[in-house]
Amino acid sequence: MASRYLEPRLERASRGEMTRLQVRRLRAEVRHAHAHSPFYRKKLKTAGVTPDAVRTLDDLGKVPFTTKDELKENQAANPPWGDVLAVPFADVLRVHMTSATTGRPLAFLDTREDWYGFYHSYARALYAYGVRKPDLVMAAFSYGPWIGYWSGFYAAQDLGCLVFPVGGLTTDQRIDALLSYPITVLGCTPSYALFLAEAAAKKGIDLAKQTKIRITWHTGEPGASIPATKAKIEAAFGARAFDLPGLTEIAAWGFECDARAGLVHVHEDYCYPEVLDEADRPVGPGGRGELVLTSLYRKAMPLLRYRTRDVVQVAERTCPCGRTLIAFEGGVLGRLDDMKKVRGVVVYPRRVEELVRPHDGVDEFQIVFRRHEGLDDILIRIDPSPSLSRAERQGLTARLADDLRIGLGIRVTVEVGEPGSLPRWDHKARRVKDERTEVPF
Repeated sequence: MASRYLEPRLERASRGEMTRLQVRRLRAEVRHAHAHSPFYRKKLKTAGVTPDAVRTLDDLGKVPFTTKDELKENQAANPPWGDVLAVPFADVLRVHMTSATTGRPLAFLDTREDWYGFYHSYARALYAYGVRKPDLVMAAFSYGPWIGYWSGFYAAQDLGCLVFPVGGLTTDQRIDALLSYPITVLGCTPSYALFLAEAAAKKGIDLAKQTKIRITWHTGEPGASIPATKAKIEAAFGARAFDLPGLTEIAAWGFECDARAGLVHVHEDYCYPEVLDEADRPVGPGGRGELVLTSLYRKAMPLLRYRTRDVVQVAERTCPCGRTLIAFEGGVLGRLDDMKKVRGVVVYPRRVEELVRPHDGVDEFQIVFRRHEGLDDILIRIDPSPSLSRAERQGLTARLADDLRIGLGIRVTVEVGEPGSLPRWDHKARRVKDERTEVPF
């Protein structure tokens, strides 16, 4: 079934073949970073690591970690790009910014070859979903310095697809485009997919019946890897939905495939993955830990052992699709940065979404961590479907409170407000608020 694979030689490589490729690229990346990046030359020297010391994948453990906080501090101390840059500025083709809730976002620069690597790996993911040259693709991400719009647009173009540019259009204009043109593939955040469908329904439009969309892909949030959220998107569009996890700093590093087996494959030839436990020891198949990625292709801003803060679980099974790339169960299971502790219980926002989304009648929700009557409390605000009666809203409140108590192991407060009372997003959703001034970690 060669048609399943954009690059079968790489996607189905033996472990020995993949390891040899990774070792060759890793050695080159470490040598390049040491020779041309002041940031890494100092970092490696401080750790007592020379390029010659990294000869195998096991040797990567000698290299110190890189964190996002380090990169932020570096760009603040050496504005605007920091001194990670390892090529002449004249060789840089693109700049993209990470999203940021506070402070200045990180700026990442790419050479022409770097940028090709980013969007070509993304194209491999789209191909795995079933996107092909005859498709008409809409990348409905925000137009700006964020990489989501550009990488999706270029990836579809890389496959030879006709791409309908809507980065600067309003939601109403995008709905009109979906109705007016034979668009078959839609890319956006999972939150925006649900909002788009909700906005269309308010106009009396059923996107599942009145458009030609057959595939949607989603990035920027873990929603499309949550079965209940995926099911809502698929029902709204009458299409198959796929998850695409990625980082501006590294790559669109993972992808689901058309086997739809609940696994996310990793582009191992573009970034080398480590999954580490709390003591920074590698976990084996079935193990869960933090994903640490080393870029194997970017030269403008190489990143070695970058702590993603994403929690993943190494798959113990092979995928029916036949790919031999390492895979994770369920994609990104949570973010260490998002972890909250409430009365001694660890709570991840993703887990809340897993429990909330299966309930019919929930159009949107918000998670508020607060102090209530002297104790830590979780408040879940629900934006109900306008079709629910007052009695149905009360029933929804009780069912949600019970499911959340059982699923989280802690009692929560559920408030069902008026329809349309909570905000919607066309980029990454900001559903979580922590109003506590003192967080007991």
